[in-house]
Amino acid sequence: MSESIILEARETKRSYGPLWLALSALMLGLPFLGRQRVTVTNERITLTSGFWTKVRDDIEIFRIRDVVVKQSIWHRLVGIGDIVVKSMEGRSEETHVLRGVADPVGVSEKIRTLWNQTARPKGPAASLD
Repeated sequence: MSESIILEARETKRSYGPLWLALSALMLGLPFLGRQRVTVTNERITLTSGFWTKVRDDIEIFRIRDVVVKQSIWHRLVGIGDIVVKSMEGRSEETHVLRGVADPVGVSEKIRTLWNQTARPKGPAASLD
């Protein structure tokens, strides 16, 4: 099965809030150039951020342990939120934040559905007896 893109999103400008919006206008919009980009495929979640220095972080779907949606009152009003993805890398837990995602509950449900399709064991339950 080949890797296919399920969702592509970009951190929205609305996630910065009104104060940050005013400051960024004074700084010629530079903070908006390094917005986080999120790509969800059937195998992994890719986070890309940065303007001067690009950072790419891949989260394999089968390593995900928990998905949490966080929305402040401002984010609820404009329909965006942050998604916190907790995954296991070896024996340590990693936390990744997908910032300013539109429809965060819907996106988290897509990630959960992908995890159920990929990471859950298939077929009848095996016993150790």
